[in-house]
Formats: sequence, C-alpha cells, structure tokens
Amino acid sequence: MSEAPLSRHANLDAETMWRTTRHLLDRLFGVLESDTAMDDCLDVLVEVLGADRGLLLLTSSDGGMLAVNGRGGGRALTTTEREEVSRTVARQAMEERRCVHWDPVSAAAGQSRSFAYLGIVAALAAPLFVAGSRDGGARDRVRGVLYVDFREIRKFVSERHVEFFASAALLFGAVLEQHDRSRAMREQLREAQSHCTEVSRTPPLSDLLAFPAMRDIQRELDSALAGESPILITGESGTGKTLLAQAIAEASGRRPIVRATLGASDDMNTITSELFGHERGAFSGAASKRMGLVEYADGGTLILDEILNLPPHAQQLLLDFTQFGTYRPLGYSAAEPKRARVRLIAATNGDLRAAIRERRFREDLYYRVAAVTIELPSLRERRQDIPALAESTLRRVDPSRMWTLSVPLRRLLVSPTLDWSGNVRQLERAVERARERAVARDPEATVLTPEHLESRDVDHASIDEAQATASAPPDEPLGTMWQKLQAERSRLDEREQSVLKQALSQSSGIVAQAARELGIARTTLSSRIDALGIREPKR
Repeated sequence: MSEAPLSRHANLDAETMWRTTRHLLDRLFGVLESDTAMDDCLDVLVEVLGADRGLLLLTSSDGGMLAVNGRGGGRALTTTEREEVSRTVARQAMEERRCVHWDPVSAAAGQSRSFAYLGIVAALAAPLFVAGSRDGGARDRVRGVLYVDFREIRKFVSERHVEFFASAALLFGAVLEQHDRSRAMREQLREAQSHCTEVSRTPPLSDLLAFPAMRDIQRELDSALAGESPILITGESGTGKTLLAQAIAEASGRRPIVRATLGASDDMNTITSELFGHERGAFSGAASKRMGLVEYADGGTLILDEILNLPPHAQQLLLDFTQFGTYRPLGYSAAEPKRARVRLIAATNGDLRAAIRERRFREDLYYRVAAVTIELPSLRERRQDIPALAESTLRRVDPSRMWTLSVPLRRLLVSPTLDWSGNVRQLERAVERARERAVARDPEATVLTPEHLESRDVDHASIDEAQATASAPPDEPLGTMWQKLQAERSRLDEREQSVLKQALSQSSGIVAQAARELGIARTTLSSRIDALGIREPKR
C-alpha cells in the first residue's frame, strides 16, 4: 500500500476507508499462521493508521490487563514504553464494551494533563470479543483490548477513523482467537513430540551393551540403574548417546521419559519457558499458560541433550533445580516455588572439562549432573563390534529377512583405513543404503557384499585402499597365514601390554589418568586391561 496512513487524511472518505480495510484484511490473514502473528498484526495496524504505538492487552484471571504485545515503529516496545500509554482509556473500553476515542477537546482536565505529560494527542481503544459474538449470548465475553495512540499534532482522528478502528478490532478478535487455536494445536503437537523419545522402539539396554567394547560400561550402569544419581553421557557425535540415555531411562522404569534438546536458543524467556514453563502474560507473546518439560517429567526421567550448549543464565536456573528440586515458571507469583522429582540424564559431544577451564560451563553444575559419568567410545575404538552392529541395524530396518554380511564385507568394515568419523550413525546409514542397493539389484537378496557399499557412505579417501586390502588374494596356504597372524597378534599384544603397564605405572594405577595420557577413553583402556590380563599396580 503506497498511499499515506489514514491519520494523514483530515477527511476520510468511504472509498479510502474500505480500500484500506481490504488491504488490512489481506495483510492480517497473511501472517495468521506465523509464530509472531500478533506482533505482525499490530505492526500492520499501526502502519495503516499512522499511529505511533499499538498494544494488545488481555484480561487476567484477577480482572487486570496484561500487555502481551506492544509495537511501535516496526519494533517491540520496551517495558517503560508499554507503561507510557493510557490504561484509563483501555479500561473504559473494556468496561463499557465499546470503542473509546480520546481527544484533548472532550477529555477531563486532569486526564488532559496526564496525556499531555505522555505526549499523547489522541488515543483509541476497543474491546476484543470472543468469537466476535456481541449478541448478549453465552459467548459474549471480552477477551482483551486493542489500543493505539498518536503523538503528532499533525495527525487526524475523525469519526471515520474511529469507525475503521472499531472494524479492525473485530478483525483482531477473530485473528486472535484463530491464532490461539492454531498455537494451541502446535503446542500440543510439540508437547506430544517432546514426550516421544523415539518414533521407533528404543532397543533394550541389554542389546546396546551386549558388545565386547561396552562391557565396562555395562558394569558401571549395573549399580547406577537402581539409584537416583544424575548420569552424564559423553562421546563423539554419532556414538549413540541419546539412544543410550533413552535405554537407561526405560530400563530404570522411571516414566514419563521427556527429552529436552538444549541450546536451540540463547533467549532467556525461550529457554526458561521450555524447561520450566510460563504464566500467561509473562512476556511478549505469552498469551496463554505453558507447562514446562520439568513438570511433564515429574516422577520420571528428563533427558537433557547437548547440555554444553546451555548459555550461562540457563545454567544457573538448572543448577538451582538440581540442588533443591524447585523451580519457578516465568511470571509465577506464588510464594512457594513448584517442585518436581526427576532423574536427570545429560549428554554432550563436547569437552566439558575444557569448557569449565574456559568458563563456558559452571563447575558446580558439572558436579551436579555428573554423579555417574559414562564415556561412549568412538567406532574407531571398537572396530571388533562393527560387523555385529551392522547386522543389528539390518535386523532393525528389515526384520522380515535373515540378512548376513559376506566375509569380504566384514573385512572391509573393520579395516583400519576406514576412519568412521560419523561413528555408529555413519555405519547405520552406510548399511541401510547398502541394503537398499542390494534389494534394488536383487529383490530376493539376503547377503550384503562390498559391491553394495559406496564411497560416499564411508570415508571417500580410504575406501579404495580398504577394499584393496580386504580383497587381496592369499599368496600362501591359509594355515600358514593363520599361524603368522597369531604370531603377529602375540607380538602386538606383548607390545601393547608393555605400553599399558608403563602408562599405569606412571599414573600410580589410576586408570582415568592413564587413559588421558594415552588419548583413549577410560572404558576402552579398562577393556584392554581385562583382555590382556594386566594386573593394575597398587596405588
């Protein structure tokens, strides 16, 4: 719309008014499904009218009015600016259930001085009716008030302007109700999704820990399952931290199981509302009450995904909750805080120790969430598990067939030339795509071979070398090759024993410290100590 705002027209003719009304309708319903719909609607109204400020005030349970949206000049009004409006006019519109027009000529003397102090030369306020019903029926209820004011003496507000604004208020009431319904449906969907730990069934904890490289973790979790201590799971991206967290929660029997993905926003209101909820009118856009994930998880398990992404102010809120089990939703005014009893399982692929040193993560919060720490090894550190993991993936994605891996493919998957930087997630994707290619070539296929694997699914630079190594023809009898392999393995074990004993000796038998010196996971070192029969030195 290129013409001047309505307040620039001293004499507003019917054609201009209704042309602008059609334009307003187009723009209002164009933003209806947006998360910022009411802010966008206010911007449109303020622009079309040529007003300086616009507010959407909703009634509260105690009869008050909360400014849930405030706009001016295409931006959100500050807290101070929201108070520099005429609530008297807004209250009058709500109580008298009609559009109210304030101007200096008709106003009382005291009111004129107040408006002059605020710099207001004209103001309009109109009630917002539920469902647009004004026939005195059961649904005839005032939901709130739409308010605008003008602060330039050159602007005009005539009877036609008031008529246009009253019509706009009816539209706003309908838009507000439809927006609330849409947002409620989206909120219900979001909450339902937050309660679903996985669309498919989570594998049992026993299945996840059945692999040789996971035995040490299994022993650590045996005692942790029955307790209530928070659990911290660390490891590279793709190692299966979230899946393990869900399986632990399932095995412990603590339901409901609620997952929160942290760090998606650094806005204090968004994070606090996500975890602890908010009351209606707590901040701009909070048109209805919202229950936080902590409250949903009461009595069960709360999984905090990527906890290292939490900004400092949110870390403080979480620390308070872990210490006292109490929390306050945004805008919660009761004297006593709310309480929830949940078991926390946190996960991250970052280096929490480094984050603490760099003051990006609170050390006191670390000790609150890391009572039990599980470090998942990378796939490179558990190559012996790769064929079994691949077969497990096949059983999960296609349980109708008895899939097997050919010997050349097994040798290829465990080849040291494959880095598996994406860990278990990368392996699962590679196997799933290999199965799809096998079925595309032969609908009755049940065996995967190296020909079904493509370089784009693994590490491009190394797959050719791995395939060459895996497919190299033997140049001597198999029995001789086996004996040589055993001799080489024995020599390698001896060298490994020597290195590990030296590392343990230098660390006074502290496995975690020795693992840090070697640059491997503590669980991996413990597994190798057991496998090689090394007796740890006495501390």
